[in-house]
Amino acid sequence: MGTWSSSLYGNDTTCDVRDTYIGLLEKQSGSLDAYNKTMETCRSFIEDESEAPLFWYALAESQWKTGRLLPEVKDKALEWIDKKGGIELWGKSKTGATGWQKTLNKLKNKLNTEQRKEKRFRLKIIPNQNPWELNDVYAFQIQGETTFKYAKTMHGKYILMQKIGEMESTKNSPDIVMIVQIYNRVFSSLPTVEDVHDTIQNYSLLPLYSSPDIKVEGYISVIKKIPSSHNPYQYGPICMSAHMEQYKLNLCYPKDDLHFICNTKGISNIQHYRKDSKWRLENGLLCKGYDWHEFAHSICGDFERWHDTKIDTVGDGTFEYPTREQQRQIQEEFM
Repeated sequence: MGTWSSSLYGNDTTCDVRDTYIGLLEKQSGSLDAYNKTMETCRSFIEDESEAPLFWYALAESQWKTGRLLPEVKDKALEWIDKKGGIELWGKSKTGATGWQKTLNKLKNKLNTEQRKEKRFRLKIIPNQNPWELNDVYAFQIQGETTFKYAKTMHGKYILMQKIGEMESTKNSPDIVMIVQIYNRVFSSLPTVEDVHDTIQNYSLLPLYSSPDIKVEGYISVIKKIPSSHNPYQYGPICMSAHMEQYKLNLCYPKDDLHFICNTKGISNIQHYRKDSKWRLENGLLCKGYDWHEFAHSICGDFERWHDTKIDTVGDGTFEYPTREQQRQIQEEFM
């Protein structure tokens, strides 16, 4: 169990109990059903002498806050408070023990006051974060204002993006989100199926990387100094894919600006994003994340940075930096 403060929810156990109980209410479980399921789910806490008081504290506070405090839960929590349950977490820390005692006193006072009116929970609308099929190609029409100079010419035009995989959401939720790649080509009118195939054959992917460590001069030259006399530069594949997130439920998915074109195999960087069955760069970093709500502005920034840059490709649309020739020159210079 992790502990980071002397507040009631300054440890893993109380947070887990609270989230379990409140989560069941949010999923429309009845008061008694939520209580019984929490007891079952958190049985290991109840049976552990050091975590049992934390379980009853969190459950009692959560029930009081939602207007559902049961007498037996209140009695259990008050019984543990009188025993100063959980004080052993702080060992010889006088500050921690003092803070925990204040937390228990505050909780005791709360539980002995009239609980709140029963709170009603509405069923949460969960957005579909993964609406496309694998290899689906969509045209996205750029709409809205942007501060990027080159990108101002893109208003009303179209770009192609393709789903190449899936990954878990980065929002601490169980949602599965799409992994997409974007082609480095802009269309004045809605692309056709033939345009898609021509793009896959003759155009590169758009790099989705904007680190200040990148230096662009003609060909891509990405050089990041690291403290090593034997290897003064670090280089590898550029981030060429992104996961698409929705942070404002269904309100931000730009369905009116997205047009399905076809489903076909395209350029794939899969081998550079696989690690432990998750989509990650070889150095362990997540691929770039886009919020649909700000996607138009963000992607304009990427086109601004890369639209006139000549790119070396290695394999199926995989990009390396520096180029192989630049790598050889760097090695000769520091040998």
